[in-house]
Amino acid sequence: MKLTLPQKAILQSKQSINIFLAGQGSGKTHSMSVISSFFITNFPKALGLIAANTYSQLNAATLKTIREIWTKNLGLIEYNQYNTQGNYVIGVIPPAHWKKNHTFKDYSRVISFKNGAAVLTGSLDNYKALDGITNAWTLLDETKDTKEVAIKEVVIGRLRQEVMYHDKKGVLNDKGQGIPFMPLFMFTSPAKLEWINEWFELDKFEHEIKEKIFQEDDFFCKDHNGKRVVISSTFHNKQNLPSNYIQNQFQRLNPDLQEMLIYGSPFSRSGGEFYKYFSRDQHVKELQYNSDLPLHISFDENVNPYITLTIWQLQGKRAMQIDEICLENPRNSLSALCLEFEKRYYNHQAGLFIYGDRTSKKEDTKLEKGQNFFTLALSYLSKFHPSLRIPTINPSVVMRGSWINTIFSNQIDGISIEIDRNCTNTISDYMYLKEAADGRKEKKKVKDETTGISYEKYGHASDCNDYFLTYAYNESYDRFLNGGQEVEFYVYDDGKVL
Repeated sequence: MKLTLPQKAILQSKQSINIFLAGQGSGKTHSMSVISSFFITNFPKALGLIAANTYSQLNAATLKTIREIWTKNLGLIEYNQYNTQGNYVIGVIPPAHWKKNHTFKDYSRVISFKNGAAVLTGSLDNYKALDGITNAWTLLDETKDTKEVAIKEVVIGRLRQEVMYHDKKGVLNDKGQGIPFMPLFMFTSPAKLEWINEWFELDKFEHEIKEKIFQEDDFFCKDHNGKRVVISSTFHNKQNLPSNYIQNQFQRLNPDLQEMLIYGSPFSRSGGEFYKYFSRDQHVKELQYNSDLPLHISFDENVNPYITLTIWQLQGKRAMQIDEICLENPRNSLSALCLEFEKRYYNHQAGLFIYGDRTSKKEDTKLEKGQNFFTLALSYLSKFHPSLRIPTINPSVVMRGSWINTIFSNQIDGISIEIDRNCTNTISDYMYLKEAADGRKEKKKVKDETTGISYEKYGHASDCNDYFLTYAYNESYDRFLNGGQEVEFYVYDDGKVL
């Protein structure tokens, strides 16, 4: 089978960390078979690892396809008592007359080759079982379903067997000449996953990615900070697919899934987003602080994974989030948050308005009588002479979400929302936060593997913004409610009602 240009681009990489994001039917597993056979044939002393997310996936899909291609295109066949000319055995001790570069106490998850090469196989649903190995190269299948911690803390940490090197000319050798090469190759169909997008910094290249992948004869390839990313559409492999495969995919999938599963886009909506009409292209801008305009800041008092403050300025119906402050442990306190704000906007004199969750105004038994989250914030920021703006009741999550989605789709009262590109936590909220079955925000909890603390990963920055926007444009929001319960707004100055 002739390799496609995107396949060649990933297979020829000299980077340590690589990912091939491609539409369904793009030949990702074929690429795994070619690169594994290259290492097995040319560098038999380099111990390999091929892993998938479950043993079921590994055996029924990944290894099955890899072995079929080894046989069909490369002539590698399994050794057994009926075929003594075979090249490899699986899960058993290799024949005594074969060369042995690697020995194991347990061969149940080992593919051993006649030339002395060996490949470990593993499941990442129990990734900690890989802790004891040391290998030279790794191939992972369907990384979109893999835990971030499994790759970053375990898989990469085991890549430390120095066998392969790139010399000054970039030629790969096993003579110890040049820079050690212990590569990780990940192969996956796209999914809108924050950790993959952040790790490979895909957001920086979004415009270039979209320019290329939606052209049937082009693809994206970028080397950046020791990583290579290749993104391509299914069209590149159409010669190896049934003639009507891509056409059937277009008929079967909605437009968002077409972008993801045919064109390979890592930015397309995957379905179920809470903020359905947020678009990075449309709503993320390069914004600047204007010292002549008031600052509007909104708090979220959760401290894990960080304590949050979003910072806005208004020009009529143009709402601009110019900044965010999200402080993690050990700085995840209100006092540290306000101090950081003061450092950034020390000379601001055009007015300051404070917003947030109405429930944060409740008296806190841990504080002196009469004090709460907002009285403390007003005190910490007193040099700015702030005014407190909170509703008598919090706006409905469902209704405020529907109203903000309507603004994002440019369909209500001429209001526009813009987010500065450096507000990464806010942008992640708008991109990745899902909608629950009851129409509210699905705030799934995740657990920090190091601290053991569970927290809601998404929703903090967007909650801040919901409170601010529904207050700042309360007339529009009230009209949107169509006669529902009217929300009364009061302005507080140093804790006193005006």
